[in-house]
Amino acid sequence: MLPPVYRLKKEKEIKRSLFGKQGVKSGMLACRVAANNLTLPRFCFVVSKRVSGKAVVRNKVKRRLRASVAVLLPRVSPGFDCVIIAFSGLETKSYAKIAEQMEEVLAKAGVLKSKFKAKS
Repeated sequence: MLPPVYRLKKEKEIKRSLFGKQGVKSGMLACRVAANNLTLPRFCFVVSKRVSGKAVVRNKVKRRLRASVAVLLPRVSPGFDCVIIAFSGLETKSYAKIAEQMEEVLAKAGVLKSKFKAKS
């Protein structure tokens, strides 16, 4: 689960990220990124009724998205606000596929540190 300190909650902050300069798409996920002046990254998840008309399904997708980001959190660079947007078809994917797509989209957005640490 993604701790609340890593979540974007205010509408003003979410809109700033949505209309930021940097945005990428990978598979059934898109990511809009804006820089912040904080020492930690923050995330917001958008799952519209186009994904599913049922709130139960949309909430399940959001939980899976939050869990996949929580796993990647140690590799995420600080100082970014990210809005993750889900597209139709994601509700049929397994958690493993969602986590894989999340890693791809965050890597494309440039907010993930490298997977392997260099030896000193």
